[in-house]
Amino acid sequence: MRTALYLRCSSVDQVKHGFSIPDQLARLRAEAKSAGEVIVAEFIDQARSGTSAARREEFQKLLTAARRHEFDRVRVESVDRGHRNDMERRQFEAELQTLGIQVLYVGEPEKQAPQYRKLQRGIRGVLAEWEVDETSQRTYKRHRYRAQQGKWRGGPIPYGLQPDSTGWFEPDPETYPILLWMLERRAESQGYHAIAKQLNQGIALTEGQPREVPPTPGLIIYRRKPYLERQDPETGDIIRESRPMPSGTWTDSTVEKICKRVFDGVYAGVLRWGERYNKFDEDADGNLKEPVRVETGKPLIPESLLRRVQAVELAAQEGEAATMSAFNSYLLSLRCGACGEAMHGYTSTKYKGEKKYRYRKYRCAGRVNKPGSCHMPMLSADELDRMVLEVVMKDIIERSREALLEEINDAIARKRGELLSAIEVAEERLRELEERREAALDALTTQYKGVSEHTRAVLAEQADRMVLAYDEVEEQIRKLRLGMTVLDEKARSIMLILTDPLLDPSRWQEPEATHALKRALKLLVHDLILREKVPGEFHVEVQLYEIRQSLLHERSCATRADSALRLP
Repeated sequence: MRTALYLRCSSVDQVKHGFSIPDQLARLRAEAKSAGEVIVAEFIDQARSGTSAARREEFQKLLTAARRHEFDRVRVESVDRGHRNDMERRQFEAELQTLGIQVLYVGEPEKQAPQYRKLQRGIRGVLAEWEVDETSQRTYKRHRYRAQQGKWRGGPIPYGLQPDSTGWFEPDPETYPILLWMLERRAESQGYHAIAKQLNQGIALTEGQPREVPPTPGLIIYRRKPYLERQDPETGDIIRESRPMPSGTWTDSTVEKICKRVFDGVYAGVLRWGERYNKFDEDADGNLKEPVRVETGKPLIPESLLRRVQAVELAAQEGEAATMSAFNSYLLSLRCGACGEAMHGYTSTKYKGEKKYRYRKYRCAGRVNKPGSCHMPMLSADELDRMVLEVVMKDIIERSREALLEEINDAIARKRGELLSAIEVAEERLRELEERREAALDALTTQYKGVSEHTRAVLAEQADRMVLAYDEVEEQIRKLRLGMTVLDEKARSIMLILTDPLLDPSRWQEPEATHALKRALKLLVHDLILREKVPGEFHVEVQLYEIRQSLLHERSCATRADSALRLP
C-alpha cells in the first residue's frame, strides 16, 4: 500500500514538549513499516498553526497529490497535529474518503467499526479545537491586563525606538534622529509622498555629512533577524534558513503610519491595543471585546514637535488643505446678513506698471451668482479675520483655557454617565426580553402541540415579536457602546485643538498658526453674520458655542458678541 505521511509543528518551542518533527517522523515511519506499507511522500509543515489549513503550504500539497491519486493512505501523528479546526478535519476526511484514500492517526487500529472511529475522532477533534479557543481567551485576558497597565504587548517595534526595561520604549540611537527628521518635515506640512521621495534620494542629518538613504522599518526588522528557524527532520538539529531581504525603498504608506503614531499613538505616549482580534467578539466572561487606550504620560518626541505634527495630522484628518499658502487661506465662515448666502474668500491681483498688488477679500455668493440680487460689498479679509479673532480670543481669555478644559472634562463625565445609564437600562431590558423570548419559544414548541393552527399562528407571531425586540435592543446596546467610543475621540480632538501652542491670535498670519486658529474657530463659533447697519459701517455678529454644546453636537449658541467694522 502506498502511504503518505503528514507532520506539523506549530513552532520550534514545541520541541521540548515532545512534538518535534523527528519524533513524529520516527513514529509514523515505524507504524507504516510494521503495516508493510511503502512510504511514497512526506509532507512537513513547520511553524504553522493548525487552526487554518489554507495557510499550510505542505498540507495543500498533500491535498493536490491526493486528488491525483498518488497514494492510498495518509498517516498523521494525531488529530490535533492534523487539525485544530474540527470542521476542517471533517471536510478533509470526507474528501479523502470520496477519493478512496484512508486516513489513519497514530494508535488507531486499521480495522475498527466506523461509528466508534467517528465518535473517537469527533471527541478528539472537538477537544483540540476547544483547547485552542481556551488558550486564545487566556492569552487575550493576560495581554489585555498588561495593556491596561500601559505596557507594550508585542508587534513590530515602532521606528526610531527600542524597548526599555519597563515595558515601554526609548529612543534608538541609530534611527531616532531619522524619525525626528521625518517629523520635522511633516510639521512643516510636507506630504507623505514628498517626505518619502526625499528619503529615497538620501538625506544628511548634519552639515558636511554625505547623503544616505536611511534604512526602512522592514530593513530594520530584517537586520534584527535575517533568518528563519527550522528543525532538520532527520537529525533534529535547529537550522537557520536565510530570509529574502526586503526592499529598502520608502513608500508613502510607511511614512503615513509613522506620522499617525504621533497624532494618537506610541510617539505621543499613547498605547492602543485590542482594536483587532482573530477569534471571538466576546471575552472569556461573555463581555464584548473593546479596545484599550492608555495615556502613559511618556511621549517619545519633544513636546513642541509633537504638537506641531498633531496639528498637521488633525488638519489632514478633517480634510483641510494643510499645504495651502497662507495668503489663499481664509479663517472665517461668514454669512451675508442681507441675503443669507455664504461669503467666501476671494483673492485678486492687480498690476500698475511693474508693481503687483494682491488683495484678500470676502465676497457674497449671492452677489456673484445672481448679479444685482445683493449689494453687500467685498470687504477686507485681513480686517475681518483680525477683528473676529480678537472677539473670540477675548472670550477664551475671560473664561480662561483652564476653565474650558475643566468644562470639557465635566461634559465628558456627564455624557459618559448618560450613556452608561442608558446601557444599564438596555441590558436590563435585554434580560427581560430574553426570558420572554425563551418562554414564547418554549410555548410554541412544547406546551401547545395539540392546539389549532390559528392558535399556533398567534404563538408564532408572538415569538417573532419577542425575537425582533431582542435583536433591536441588542443593536441599541451596540450603538450606545459605539457612542462612547465616538465621544472619547471627539473629546481628544477638542483637547488637541485648545491646547495647541500655535493658538495665538498675534500670529494669525503665520501659515502654521492659521490652521490652528481655523480649527479653534470651527470649534467655538456657531455662526458669523455680516450686517450693514448704516452705509459704510458693518457689524459682525459672532455667535459662540458653550464648549459642552460643541462637544455634544448641540446647535444652539450661548454667547453673542457684536463688533463693528467701518470701511475706509
